[in-house]
This record gives sequence, C-alpha cells and structure tokens, in this order.
Amino acid sequence: MGEGCGLGRLKNYIGQALGLKVTAAGLVAVRGGTRAIIRDEHRGYSLGRYVAGQLPHHYRAAEGIASDFLRGHSALEAVLAMAASMPTSTSFQNSHCGEIIAAHFVEDHLGFRRLYSKLTMLTAENTNAHKMDGLFVKIGALENEYLFVEAKSSILPTEATPHKSHRSGILKQMISSLDGYSSDDPRFELARIRDNLETSFSKDEANRIHADLIPPGPDNLKFLGVSVTNSVTVNEKDDDFILSEACLAPFDYYALVVTDLSAVAAESYGIWAAGRKAMG
Repeated sequence: MGEGCGLGRLKNYIGQALGLKVTAAGLVAVRGGTRAIIRDEHRGYSLGRYVAGQLPHHYRAAEGIASDFLRGHSALEAVLAMAASMPTSTSFQNSHCGEIIAAHFVEDHLGFRRLYSKLTMLTAENTNAHKMDGLFVKIGALENEYLFVEAKSSILPTEATPHKSHRSGILKQMISSLDGYSSDDPRFELARIRDNLETSFSKDEANRIHADLIPPGPDNLKFLGVSVTNSVTVNEKDDDFILSEACLAPFDYYALVVTDLSAVAAESYGIWAAGRKAMG
C-alpha cells in the first residue's frame, strides 16, 4: 500500500510508548523492547473504522482495484470485488486484523514503507500465508534499510481461555518463527517479494530494491517482532520472557496494546460484511 491511503493515519491512534525492562532477578535482556498503546478512537473516528478503510489495500493490489473502476464496467461489482478476498471466519479476521495494525504501525510510527502485502497472496478467504508477515524498506540516499517483521496477535482472555499471559503462546511462537527464518533459504521469499513489489515506488527506487533483493539479500536487514494484544493481558512476566529469551535471529520487539482486538476486527470486517449484504 502506498503512502497517504485511507482516512487518517494509524499514528493518530498511537498513544504512550514506553521502553520495556527486565524485572526478574537474574534475567538479562538480550534485545530491546517497547510497548505502545493504540487508542480506541481519534476525534470520534474509531480504530475499527480506520482499519476497515485499509482492508482492501491488504487483500488486493492497488492496480487491480483501480483497473476494475477505470474499465467502466459495473461500479457495484467493483466495490464488491474489493471485499471478495476478506475472511469470513472470526478467527482469521482477528489474526489478519492484528497483522494489519502491526503493518501500519511499522509504516506510520517507524517510518518504513511496505514492500508487499502478504494477504494479497492468499488462495482462499479463510486462510493464512505461512511466511514472514512483512518486509519493509526505508529508502536512504546511499543505502536502503530493510525490516523483516513477524507479527503475532491474541484476543485473550476469552470465555474458553481466560488466562491473561502470552509467554507460552504467541510470544513463544514468535521466537520459534524467527528461529526458523534465521536458517531458511531466502530465495523463495525474496523472489516472491520482487514479483509482488508495491507499485508506489518510483522506477529508480524499484530498481534499487530489486537489486538489493537478489540473494543473498540486503546487508542492511533487521528483524522485528510485533505483538498485538489486549491491554488486560499486560504483565511483567511476559515482558521478561520476550526480552530475555534466546533466539538465533537478533531482533527488536514492539508490544502493541489495544483495548479489545476482537471488537476492532468485528467492527472493521463487519462494515464490509454489511456492505456486501446490502449490495449483494
């Protein structure tokens, strides 16, 4: 997705950001960590409505959306097609919503641009693509900076699973995923990104990025782990785990905290579901 898409920016919803520290005696931090609070609304515009406005950009390439309208066929079908790839399953809506919030945080707060959207590569509505969640770039005068992002999200606590911690769940999975990426052959991932590079880059920028993504890949590449969880689950033991747990891939960590991720997902996907029902 290019810069300037949608109403507002996620940065308008980002509240307090605090550095994380290890609190348990005997533990040593092996990476940096930051927690950022994502607010429920900005000037009366809810977080769920903001995410709803971004969803089509993650499930279809921008040029495909534009082509449907520019060809002058049914505008109704063009609108419906924007939502055709969105998941109908609540669990996939929740996980995709977390990934999308993480991606916009990396863009709006950290100043990177997304090279491709993994969700445009899904082969069915209710699926996940089991690869790195995103590769981002910060264009430099002499050298580009690249960021591989692994995003994990959780809607805990739920009625079925009432506990309020993540160190045996998504945080452990994050370490495992990043361990795996550290030893993977990057050719498939880099080729897929080159083939699906966002069209928002200038010709010169795209040429530089393509050159950087020829194996073995860019020298200036870092890993970032991002979690998206509910505020009631924040606890020091989770912080101690993610800051001190060994991983083969050196990475920094951001903990994004929302009030209720499942409610944000329900509102954002619900807006499109209601539209499809009304127009279908």
